[in-house]
Amino acid sequence: MNTVRYASWMMSSGYDVVVFCVDESPIHQAANKEQLPIQLILRNKKYFDLFNARKVSQMLRAQGVRLIWFRDTRDMDLLFWAKRLFGIKMPYLYQQAMQFGISKKDPFHTLRFGCIDAWVSTLPFLANQVKTMTRFPKNRIYTVPLGVLTQPTTIGRQEARHLFGLPDDVFVIGLMGRIDVLKGQHEALNALHILHRAGHKFHLLLVGDSTLHEGDAYRKQLLYDIKRLQLEEFVHLQGHTAQVAEFYECLDCFLMCSKGETFGTVTIEAMAYETPIIATNSGGSPEILDHGRCGQLYTPGDASALAQCIAQVATDKYTTSEKVLAASNRFEEEFSAEISIQRMRVIVEKLIND
Repeated sequence: MNTVRYASWMMSSGYDVVVFCVDESPIHQAANKEQLPIQLILRNKKYFDLFNARKVSQMLRAQGVRLIWFRDTRDMDLLFWAKRLFGIKMPYLYQQAMQFGISKKDPFHTLRFGCIDAWVSTLPFLANQVKTMTRFPKNRIYTVPLGVLTQPTTIGRQEARHLFGLPDDVFVIGLMGRIDVLKGQHEALNALHILHRAGHKFHLLLVGDSTLHEGDAYRKQLLYDIKRLQLEEFVHLQGHTAQVAEFYECLDCFLMCSKGETFGTVTIEAMAYETPIIATNSGGSPEILDHGRCGQLYTPGDASALAQCIAQVATDKYTTSEKVLAASNRFEEEFSAEISIQRMRVIVEKLIND
């Protein structure tokens, strides 16, 4: 979705944009919905797909493309061969989406990364990984956070809660994301159980679908645990929703329980909608929340610490409001769509005009 989102924003900024994508892929479907120009391609192999590299090179020339912007590492090898074997001259802009697990200083990665003209990391810790774990030139590394364009809700809290089947007069914590063990819905559930034992009858709203092609085992485990812990009345497990603003309107507190989220777009949304935030002290969340100034942080896997943070948000209204204000201001300064596109345009213009 970020690929299509930025393509749409760049087109709105006056650039001619064409989305290269595989027929009926999620990007194809999303680009169609946004009415973006599309060039269909075959799904490429991860390595040494010289046939598709040649075909894509021909398409790029036919379209008059002046810059290639990509996010999927699967495309990196194909684009390398397009430049090295088939004479593609236009600059490559790579927008980093994942963390590094191991060093990439070996000759293979160094050669492949050499085709990239600008490497854009979404947070400083990711840019630092590139600097310390690769041989990529430091002067071609940029840090530009992903931006979010929010839509205001047209309904109040009571109506929003009715939309999600929630009671009016309870404290609601919520988590939005894939129903996946790495997203930590079980951790939120365990924290809720701890709070209930302490007398805090809070409610938990979980919104999201199971990870594509990975089955419903984790979702079924959550349902089993909800029943085992006698929390059926207090946990609301729902599928994906397009009503994002209404989701945040429901909440008294938003949770990011992922073990190591690279860049939590939902966290940025919670900042924009002025919802108190609790997140794991891992991945990109500490930098997004300015190391606790804009929300609570806890050690991933520690449900007791999460429960304590939730209780603090519920009881310490002054500290909570201070963090919400700081988060809202930080969103406007760092994470709005306007700021992100403005910074990306500077990089794009530099690449095109150099």
